[in-house]
Amino acid sequence: MAVLIHYNNENFSINFEELPHNANAGYLFSLPQIKPRPLCTGMGKCGRCKIQYHSPVPMLTPLEKILLSKEEQEKNIRLACKHPLEDNLELSIFDDLQQNASQFNLQLPENCSYETAVLFIDLGTTSIDFAVQNEQKVFTQGKILNPQMFAGADVMARLYYEHFIEKQKPSRLQSIILEFLQNLCTELEKTRIAVNEIYLAANPAMTALFLGESTKGLLEAPYYLENKGSTHYHFNKLPPVFIPPQMSAFIGADACAGLAYILQNYPDLDNFLLADLGTNGEFIYYHDGQVYGASVPLGPALEGVGMRCGSAVHGKGENIILSFSLTPFGLSFECKGNAQFICGAAYLSLLNILLSTNCINRQGLFQNNQPEQVSPLAKKLLTRFKEINGEKRLYVTDNLYLCAEDIENILKVKAAFSSAIELFMQKNTIETIFLSGALSAHIPLDILENLGFLPKNSKAKTKIIGNSSLKGLFSYYTDRELIHKVEKISAQAIIIDLTNQDEYNTLYINNMHF
Repeated sequence: MAVLIHYNNENFSINFEELPHNANAGYLFSLPQIKPRPLCTGMGKCGRCKIQYHSPVPMLTPLEKILLSKEEQEKNIRLACKHPLEDNLELSIFDDLQQNASQFNLQLPENCSYETAVLFIDLGTTSIDFAVQNEQKVFTQGKILNPQMFAGADVMARLYYEHFIEKQKPSRLQSIILEFLQNLCTELEKTRIAVNEIYLAANPAMTALFLGESTKGLLEAPYYLENKGSTHYHFNKLPPVFIPPQMSAFIGADACAGLAYILQNYPDLDNFLLADLGTNGEFIYYHDGQVYGASVPLGPALEGVGMRCGSAVHGKGENIILSFSLTPFGLSFECKGNAQFICGAAYLSLLNILLSTNCINRQGLFQNNQPEQVSPLAKKLLTRFKEINGEKRLYVTDNLYLCAEDIENILKVKAAFSSAIELFMQKNTIETIFLSGALSAHIPLDILENLGFLPKNSKAKTKIIGNSSLKGLFSYYTDRELIHKVEKISAQAIIIDLTNQDEYNTLYINNMHF
């Protein structure tokens, strides 16, 4: 009673009786023999769980008939997330273009003298940003895809995996991050840089998974936060790991680090809104020392994850379209290498172009059926419009495209994010909006306002501060009193549950347009 797997020119089998009950074939990608890759957790959007069945071969699902090419269908290729694991299966798993995206590529000075430094880690749901520095200089910094993404692209998928799929302790979700940190510290030691402390910020769920702590309070209502942070932890083969203050079940050390950065660098402000644009939208409104916090689920679409041709940016961003622009000859794009994926910022720049040229309307619908309403340039763009297996697509290269489902995914994120900001602005006079998140640093405010992520005429009061989590960790390091200040503020914070407010839900529905 076994499942036989062919992978990377090797064969291995797993005992069917030891597999989780009712698991689908997507579970195979969590096995340690398979290199981790980013998956969309059974939504059938990423297409990176393709496997080839040898026996028995399941029937095609309606979704597979759309997403898989005729050639793939004829070769018995299926999406693993759409079929249950069965006894006596024989199948092949393919390499993935992004499975090595969790490998860091350090850019370090040669022949440097022996130095000590601190490793700052922003442990995001989709990606991990890191910097190695001390108060004098930055030695290196980088970004990789979070290798935990084999368990799904969002927090709830990770929690589900931890509670209902994983049987081993410590879980692979914890051990794979510890292994990454150990390898990074080892590589730094080879270049004569000794890491003597780690500062790590993440949302509450990612923090608990990293520490191997209970996530019960984050899994179901009523939600609560067990670990308030401000504590050092000790692991084998690692220097002490400091977890900064956390505010609530959905506002973690990453958002609080952003607050610390603002308090340090804008000390004269006594009224501002920090809005973090990530897989979870976190909002901190600060007024004369009092803090109001809120969060809304956004999902990974703005990072490019779960989008049909999408990818989060990692490493040097090779082979990923980083942005689009419009020329007299049509669409142009920026890409280092061969265009194989589209990042989140590029999707937004593309949508802005299509919206500005009337190729799509404010509801996100393609205007290809109404040529009289579009400009000559738009008609030129729409020559790349195709309908494949009943699905409308606008191709930007021969292989990469934007589909209606992608537009809907971004619209949902836009509605959730803009509704939260709008509700805060209705109830408070906000002098400054700080827009944080690694994605925000790559999108002009003009585009965010035109697409409706920001309220009209709010651009003048908005400042983009990029990855404030990583910057805030350095603020903590250089000013230890900030830790106690943010800890005190967080303890007195008033947490607002936006998603249970009728006002927010009405705004969300009304904001389902660009």
